[in-house]
Parts: sequence; C-alpha cells; structure tokens
Amino acid sequence: MSRQYFADVLVEPIGVSHPTITATTITPLVPVAYCPIPAFDIRAGKIYELTVGGTATINAGTLTLTALLNAVSLGASAAQTCVQSSATAPFLFRGYLVCRGPVGLAGATTPVVFNGKLEGGGVIATGGSQNSIQIQTAPTNIDVTIAQTLNLSVTCSVAPSIIPFWHVWRSLN
Repeated sequence: MSRQYFADVLVEPIGVSHPTITATTITPLVPVAYCPIPAFDIRAGKIYELTVGGTATINAGTLTLTALLNAVSLGASAAQTCVQSSATAPFLFRGYLVCRGPVGLAGATTPVVFNGKLEGGGVIATGGSQNSIQIQTAPTNIDVTIAQTLNLSVTCSVAPSIIPFWHVWRSLN
C-alpha cells in the first residue's frame, strides 16, 4: 500500500496585494516571509509548490527569474527578452522546489532543485506578444537542519510594474 500524503498550505494567503515591483534590481516576487520552510521539514522526495498570480506591465527588455533559499542561490533563468505587454496584463507563475535527497546531517548536504514558469499576457489581439520565462536550477546542496525561506526574485532591464495579487505556498507531500 502506498503512503497517504496530504497537500498543505504552509502559509495562509494574505487578503491584500503584495508590493508593486518597479525596480530594475533583483526584487522578491513575493516577500520571503510568506514562503517559509521549517527546520527538518525537507526530506527526500519532498515537493513544495509556489503559485503567484497578478498583473504586470512589462516593457521591451529582459526579465530574469532567480531562486534562492535563504541566501543560497539555487540558480537563475536566462535573461529572457520580453516584448511589450499590454498595461496590467495578467500573469501566472508556478514553480516547484524538490528535494532530491538523501537528507544529510547538519551542513549543506541535501540536494534540491527548483523548476518554474512565468506566463504573462501580451498585447491584446497581437500574436506572439505573450511573455514566457522558465527557470530550471541544477541540484544545490542545502542545510535542512535550519529553517529556510524561498525567495523567487525578478530582475527587469527596463522598469516594470508587476503587482502580485495573491500567492499560494504549499507542500504537496
């Protein structure tokens, strides 16, 4: 018989929009306080899911996604060239943090990977104007004996207006 897993929302979604992102420097998509991982929660095969939705006005330029756990960089996407989006076009990001195990003792000994995709609306009735950015990191060893926070950040070469309206941070198993 297989194990019975229950998906669990790790932090209740908040009832207001997150801060608007207008900077051209690396900026968290969702404040890191809303994506915690308790100490010793990560185990081999453990999967966490981050889903974020909102609106964005992306100007022609590049957009990069970067994933970090605490201050440890898991990796970044390529600097994706974006087309001009319509004002306040909807976007949806979905990403997964997966522990590839085995879980080690104290110290950076447990490998994790992050994979995700941001889809953003383009100019209405204009083919090929939708923005899509993907991130896939290489296995990175982390310390599971300390609490972690996921920081998914965006960097735009031209000032954007990205408004995350909501997010869901949950454990799938």
